[in-house]
Amino acid sequence: MSQNDAPQRGVPLRWQLGLSTSVIVTLVLGSLTFFFQKNEVARSREDRETLMGQAAAPLAADIEASPGVEAIRERLHNFEAAHSKRGYRHVHALLRDDTGRPAETLLSGRRLEPPPDALRAEIPVVSEFLPGGRGTLEVWQEGAEFQAMVNRRWRFWILSIAAAIASLLLSLYVAYQLLIDRPLRRLLHGVSQMERGYWSGLEIPRGAWEMRWLAYRFRNLGTQLEETVRRLVEADRRALFGLRQETLVAAGEKRPVLVEGAASPASGEEAAFHRRLLRRYLLSRCRFLEARGPNDTGARAAARETWERDVLEAERLGESGLKARLEDAAFRILEPEAFEEISRRLAKLPATNKSWLRKRESEIRKALAEADVRHKALTYRVKLPAGIWRKTQSKGLTLDQIHDIIAFRIIVRDEQDCYRALKALHERFEPLLLRFKDYIAQPKENGYRSLHTCLKSPDGVVFEAQIRTLAMHEQALGGDAAHWRYKAAADWSGSGAFRRSISGFSKALKTRRGKSRAPDSVAPDDAPTSGGTPPPSGD
Repeated sequence: MSQNDAPQRGVPLRWQLGLSTSVIVTLVLGSLTFFFQKNEVARSREDRETLMGQAAAPLAADIEASPGVEAIRERLHNFEAAHSKRGYRHVHALLRDDTGRPAETLLSGRRLEPPPDALRAEIPVVSEFLPGGRGTLEVWQEGAEFQAMVNRRWRFWILSIAAAIASLLLSLYVAYQLLIDRPLRRLLHGVSQMERGYWSGLEIPRGAWEMRWLAYRFRNLGTQLEETVRRLVEADRRALFGLRQETLVAAGEKRPVLVEGAASPASGEEAAFHRRLLRRYLLSRCRFLEARGPNDTGARAAARETWERDVLEAERLGESGLKARLEDAAFRILEPEAFEEISRRLAKLPATNKSWLRKRESEIRKALAEADVRHKALTYRVKLPAGIWRKTQSKGLTLDQIHDIIAFRIIVRDEQDCYRALKALHERFEPLLLRFKDYIAQPKENGYRSLHTCLKSPDGVVFEAQIRTLAMHEQALGGDAAHWRYKAAADWSGSGAFRRSISGFSKALKTRRGKSRAPDSVAPDDAPTSGGTPPPSGD
């Protein structure tokens, strides 16, 4: 990425946090307290009107017991005067007839109608002096004082919301400074030092756990990148050392040869018979699964057993094509939706086309020839849906993140040629530095040795190349580094189930020995569909 691709400086994180928090708190807290405040105001109004009705109840009783019109007028006047004397100004009493109009004959002087915002209470009364004998006593008070009280409440509510937001923002600012801002500044400073080549400049800062974890991952990334570059430089040095040895050989000096091991002698007749019997059983199991559907209960049970056991046994026999068929057949039954999705996406990849594979194979052969690297074998394979699914599940990757869907294997004469072939491929294709693994200089715990590198073709497709000697290859297929060995040890060593998985074949061998012989050949239904075999230990 060039400097022009650097993102433009935007709104700082603290302002984004502050603004988003303010908006969210204002909306959530403000909405809740607004409805609560509104209900409180309405309830206060109801309480006041209820108290006014209770205070007017004795007046209604006196009006009903009054002997005449003058007595009613006097009681209405005394009611208003008593409330005014006690500080409850603007309290009025009004008699209405059964039609709702003021009873003019019972009222002294002109009576005011209550305004719309007035507090009011109504009590029914029965009196012979009212038109129709029935009416309503209405007591009301001007709402100016109550409205002033309501306004004070709303102002206090606004101040409370502002104080809550301010205290929250202050707490957020302090927490941001201590837990995020300072660690982030130190992290960015360390990353800046790494960009200048000072890999040890990144320290684990104090602060939030996520920031410390991020700094730890950045430091590991820098360490891995530094180690990868170191290994690439070392690989180049070994390749140059190999070229110097070629020069010495041309001058007549003896070339050093690394003896890595010898092939094991052939097994006896009983072992060969056992292998053929086991192969026939696995082939029969494969055909059974390929002829069944996902809804078949018996097929699902057989597919589970095949997925957990038979696949490893096929690989133990060195039958990579049969192993791939078994794995895919079981996967199609156990996970039909995933199988269809991966198959559909694989069909869209241009790299799965045979013409693309042959073109890359030709380019690799040409690169090796130009570097004067003689190879014993060059094969390729396309990872099948089951293998892709296993990797996505075990490593948490997406299909786009798997770089060994296409893999080429190069078998060369000796260890020096491994590094010379690596140099030739890196000069011909663009390497992905962080995907380079030197298992020759640093073998795996099970003894697996090989060079793994991911390359990008001219059309942008990433593929993997594995470079090893014949001895390394035989060790990976049948030695302690074989994939089926450490897989079986990881999954079944505790219970011994893997060893018991072939007990049936041993019994069959004992009963059939001497009575019949296994056929020398089986129909080649398990032939691989690609140009090579899958890397057993590098996947």
